[in-house]
Amino acid sequence: MNMRKVSVDEFMFIEAFERDVDFEQYPLSKYLDLETGEIIWVFDEDEDANLWAGIDPDENASFRNKTETNHERYLEIPGRTHGEHHEILRDFLDSNWTDNENLLQQAQNAYFGSIGGWKEEVDNQDAVHAYYDFRDQQIKKMAENFLHENNIHPIWR
Repeated sequence: MNMRKVSVDEFMFIEAFERDVDFEQYPLSKYLDLETGEIIWVFDEDEDANLWAGIDPDENASFRNKTETNHERYLEIPGRTHGEHHEILRDFLDSNWTDNENLLQQAQNAYFGSIGGWKEEVDNQDAVHAYYDFRDQQIKKMAENFLHENNIHPIWR
């Protein structure tokens, strides 16, 4: 089966895909418009759309109606759970991201179940930057796999 080629704003898609759904203040869904490549935010509550993002409540309701009635055009973009974010950090810590054994051990020992706490505890900008690079690569791979599983070949722009 041929994959559908869709021009997608890489930054906006990755932002939607990597969001931590366990900590969203206002529940919302994000969709990829398969015709335009646009990312659409749809809040569960129309008033939240206005309060949090300045989206007119009627426009939010219209987006919700479009996404609910036209599944062929709109693909819901799943966010990541908080546990998935921790899994990425653990994968990073288990990888060979540095040849410096002391730094590797320091970074591994600094993790105690909190990503923010790890960044403070490791107290090494090289380790933190290496983690962000690793995380960004992993999230992009996961996003591309998700799109491929949905028969979409993204043309990143």
